[in-house]
Amino acid sequence: MTEVDSNLFRRATEGDRDAFWRLVTPHRGLIYSVARGMLGSHERAEDEMHDVLIAAFKALPTLRDASRLPSWLYSVTRNHVLDLIRREQRLRRAAEGAAHLAGETSVARVVTISERTEKERWLDAMEEGLERLPEPFRVILGMKYMNDYSCREIAEILDLSVAAVKSRLFEARKLLRRKMQALMAKGEERSHGMR
Repeated sequence: MTEVDSNLFRRATEGDRDAFWRLVTPHRGLIYSVARGMLGSHERAEDEMHDVLIAAFKALPTLRDASRLPSWLYSVTRNHVLDLIRREQRLRRAAEGAAHLAGETSVARVVTISERTEKERWLDAMEEGLERLPEPFRVILGMKYMNDYSCREIAEILDLSVAAVKSRLFEARKLLRRKMQALMAKGEERSHGMR
């Protein structure tokens, strides 16, 4: 960390919001990638970034080593999103319980299928495939391909070896490719069945 960054870090831990913002701005992509990977949605990740930054600002005085900022931000983001997911699960279970007690049944969603270009179907399959990947794979793919982190940077942030990062990236790409192929094949079957 440079002397300027050390000064920003010191000022930020003392409550200087401008210094905090300047310190974390280069790491917003990391926060987004982690939130996107865990939540599976661009919109939700964007919505949660603000809350993560507030939580990070409040907790920054607990960080002793400024050089650990990226991995610390990863942890803050992950913990915030995990808390959000747990709250949503509790609310969903409570709503389902209330609906069950009231004798309601769930309403099936009706989806109309229209003809699409191959590229649109491929993009949809990629998006859905990403959503179906396990969280660690979504996070690592987001860090690598959406935010252009090197394998070494990812390893430092996630506290993994570079070899482990490369292995996870390989497995994530392979699993995503399989999921996309299955989704594309399923889409083909549906479109043939509609004709």
